[in-house]
Parts: sequence; C-alpha cells; structure tokens
Amino acid sequence: MLLPKSRGIAPIPAYSLSLALAALCLTVTTVPAAAQQSQNVAPRAGTTSLEQIEAQRRQLFARMMEAPDDLDTAFEYAALSSQAGDLEGAISTLERMLIYAPGLPRLQLELGVLYYRLGAYETARQYFDGAKAAGDVPPEVATKVDQYLAAIDQKSDPSQFSGMLRAGLRYQSNANAGPGNSTVTLNGLSYTLDNLSVAGEDYNAFVNGAVRYRYDTDIQGLALEAGISGYAAGYRDRDMLNTAAAEAYAGPVFDLGRFGLDDRSVSVMLLTSGVLIEGDRYLASAGISTNFDWQVTPVDSLSASLQYRYEDYSNTKSRKTAELQSGDRFDAQVSWSHNVTADFSLTGRLLTSRRDAETGYLSSTEVGGAISGTYRYAALIGDGPAWIVGLEAAVAGRSYDDPDTMINSGESQRDTEFSLNLKQITPFTERVALVAEAGYRKVWSNYDIKSFDNISVSIGIQSAF
Repeated sequence: MLLPKSRGIAPIPAYSLSLALAALCLTVTTVPAAAQQSQNVAPRAGTTSLEQIEAQRRQLFARMMEAPDDLDTAFEYAALSSQAGDLEGAISTLERMLIYAPGLPRLQLELGVLYYRLGAYETARQYFDGAKAAGDVPPEVATKVDQYLAAIDQKSDPSQFSGMLRAGLRYQSNANAGPGNSTVTLNGLSYTLDNLSVAGEDYNAFVNGAVRYRYDTDIQGLALEAGISGYAAGYRDRDMLNTAAAEAYAGPVFDLGRFGLDDRSVSVMLLTSGVLIEGDRYLASAGISTNFDWQVTPVDSLSASLQYRYEDYSNTKSRKTAELQSGDRFDAQVSWSHNVTADFSLTGRLLTSRRDAETGYLSSTEVGGAISGTYRYAALIGDGPAWIVGLEAAVAGRSYDDPDTMINSGESQRDTEFSLNLKQITPFTERVALVAEAGYRKVWSNYDIKSFDNISVSIGIQSAF
C-alpha cells in the first residue's frame, strides 16, 4: 500500500544548517623535551626530524664558538633555530652578528621576520625600517620588507575585519536524505513510499560566506568580537529543499594572560540564527555560548565550548508539523589540535548534544567524535601558494526519548551516523582559491524509513578578504 502523508515533515537536506562543532585531536608524535623547552612557536621542520635539526644546531653552535664573526655559520644556525621553533635563539644569534656587520640589510630583514613571528610587531617594524634605510638594498629585500610593514600596519590596528565568500555547484546522490528502498515497515505493516520520499539525486548551486570584526579595547586583555555567516542553495529539481540560513554572534573575548594564564582566552557570545526553506520561515533560534582556547605548547592547542539555544520551528509548505521540534538545545564540545610538522596537523573532536522538543519522539541525545588531518604541500603547477588537502572522518550515535507511534509504537528511534569528507584547496593567489570537496554520509537506524546514505561532490571558487 502507499505510505500516507502522515506528519508532512520532509527530510531536511543532507548538509548541516547549523555551525559545525569542533573536535578532540589525537596526537600521534611527540616533540623531544629539550626542543619543547626552547620553542616559542610551532616548528617548521618539514621532512627533517627535530632530532636531526637539534644535532645540526649543536654542531653549528660549536663552530660559532670557534669563529664568532662567521656570518654564514650564524645565518645557518639561526635558520635551523627558526625551523625548530626556537625564535629567541635565532634572534640572539643574529643580534650578536650586528656587532660584526652593523646595518646589514639581510640581518635587519631576518630579525624583523623573527620578531614578527613572535608577535613583537613594533620591534619588527624597527628592524624592517632599518633594512629599508640601509643603502643599496636588493629589490627582493625591499619588496619583502614592504609586505611585512603592510601586515604590521594591519595587525597593529585595533579594528580587524576579515571575511570569506564562496560560490559553487554541488551534486548529491540522495539530496532529500530519503531511504534507498521504496518499501518500508510501519508498525509491522509494509508501505510503499512515493517518488518524492524515496532517495533521489539532485544538483544545486550554492553560496556561503562569513565576516568577522574584532576590536581590541583600551582595557587590558579585553576585545570585542562579532560575526555573521550565511548559506543559500537552490536545487534543480527539488524545490522543497531550497534553503537559506544565517547566523550572527557578538560578545567579549578575555585574554587570561593578565591573570598569569598565558596563551589562554575565554569568550562569551550571544547567538542568533534563522533558516528559510522553500521561502518559508522554518527555524529561528537565540542563545549563548562560552568558549575556552588554550595554546598548551607551541604545537598543541585545546578548545572547549558550551552552548545553549532555544529553537523555534515553524511549519512550511511541505513540513506541516515542524513546530513540534521547537524547544531547548544544549551542545558541548572539546577539541585538541597537534602540529605534527609545520605542514601537517591533526585535529579531532568529542561532542555531545541534547535537544528537548515539544514531543518525546523528536527529543534526542547525541554523542560523537571525529578526527581530521590537514596537509600543506608545494603547488603542483606553477610557483604559487601552497596547496592544502584535508580529510575528516566522524561517527555519532543518536537516541530519541519516546517511540514515534506512526512508525514503531514499541521502540524509540536509534541512529548511528558515519561521514567521511575530503577537501582540496588550490589557491590561484593568496586570497582566491579553487575548492573541491567529496563526501560520504551513512545513517543506520532501527526505523528503516530513517536509514539512508548520500554521496556529495562540489566545486567552487573561494575568496578571502
């Protein structure tokens, strides 16, 4: 028999309409204790191990003791120190060289770069200005100095504005997240789904973007931040999936260094978001979040957040009882990131989510986790910016409070979800890139009408500003 149009709640698109939760990173290598003690920033070791770099540094240090005025040895030692993340060691070496070669543009440039990496922008500016003031400056040095001076001017401004815009095309093998089998079981009886409810492929054009504004106040350790992000997609065949979503946040960011807790910050943000489907208001939410970030070591960082929202759903043309999903939502996450090398990083996450809807069969608890890796490598074509590839695998379990009596009056819904996503970023310039993505999503459920899988492929142009 044909499945009756029961509650009129059509599956939502396979992509998420809310911001993604961050992750708990799994560390796979460790940095030698001696190197950790001297690091000021993450190493840039590339394919060379930190142990090899430290061995070379010891040899060069011995040579410097024998010939303290040997500039070539000093530059080599400073370069290796910079690779190992020991910027202070590199700086002290080059500053000693100023005794033997005062005003040398190359020395001034290298010192400016090192102080810039340390975040000491005004000291870096002094060295860059000194490099420009020196006579007979090579053109490549002058160009590099001008680039760094422009970056310092931007970073020194208490107001910082940045953003991203991306537009492209996406294909999905199961755009409406419908079951692959047209025959399903409802309370022990077999029903046949109509063509709009069963899995169906489709294409869409999409655009998404985000802007962020930050203002560093005159109060020590206090900054104000605000941002807005948005997404819109129009489908070729399934108009019921046409979506537009936006989210905004604003609040203070506290640098805990003033309390002796270096490299740690806490933010408290007010949130609001909205979603339109088929041109109708579908979701409006408001809430608050608190976030904690800690740069534990030069190569390890920890993040955690708690978030609360009230979600107010409204019925749409094809979702006649969506309002029953309205209620409170709580999210928590913790993440750890580790830079294995300067070009390869691992990130992972643990998260949990609780939704309290107006009815028990729509109220749920979810627990999940993911691990991802990002790798930067030299451009395969031309000599432009490095290319970036990323891979993430995630799994989550979701359980609902009460049975859905129209599907199975004796058992609540239980889902397990797995996803795998691959992203390739190919920059044309420092600010414009081609972004290609491929993903697979699979949901297993004890309600066969809720089981599905989906393959998605997208390509788009992204611009940062």
